[in-house]
Amino acid sequence: RGGGVFCAGSNPSVINITIVGNSAEYGGGIFCLNSSPFMTNAILWYNVAEEGAQIYGDSPQITYSDIQGGWDGQGNIDLDPLFRDTTGGDFHLMSIECGNPYDSPCIDAGHPDIIDSLLDCSWGLGTIDGDMGAYGGGNFQTGNENELNKAPGRFALTQNYPNPFNALTILNYNLSESGLVDLSIYDILGRCVAVLYNGTHRAGECSVIWDAAKFPSGVYFARLKSSKTSQSIKMVLLR
Repeated sequence: RGGGVFCAGSNPSVINITIVGNSAEYGGGIFCLNSSPFMTNAILWYNVAEEGAQIYGDSPQITYSDIQGGWDGQGNIDLDPLFRDTTGGDFHLMSIECGNPYDSPCIDAGHPDIIDSLLDCSWGLGTIDGDMGAYGGGNFQTGNENELNKAPGRFALTQNYPNPFNALTILNYNLSESGLVDLSIYDILGRCVAVLYNGTHRAGECSVIWDAAKFPSGVYFARLKSSKTSQSIKMVLLR
């Protein structure tokens, strides 16, 4: 089970992965058991199985990915990724600029908050958004509307993604200096329902996943607080 990835009782976050040419009885690409992985900028292709050719089991949250046979999720496509040479084991994406006859549909089709920090024929090819697949170019995550990239030294909690969300969402934040930090979730009545981080934190950019599988649908607020300031964002959990 799970020719490419097997998840059991775990909720990993996976960015920029290529799962190709695997086989299994259940889930040639991914098999999920009591798991809800979050995956973006992925390519699942040429995986075979008697049940669930690409994905089988509990529904993972997959966005901005190329899934053979299709998969519901924001930004997902079902198009031949145009690998350069599958028989020779070259799973880089075709690109006219690199001397190939076609441009892969996975170029610049990744998550809009992730850009390619490496740009050459071996890694990132598109210069707008990140590329799908393992060769996405360093997958530098910028935060919503590139806010963290524009102001790396500013204390900031950017909008979670996805939003609205079902069970899992990513929160990106930036700390201008090291110190005590609290990142907590509050319900519409102002009650603290989850603490994602509380303690001493280094300065810089960070990401954290909130698993809200046990919480009811509704409006929630995330608050990032330091000894000097705080910021909050509004989030919507939909079942």
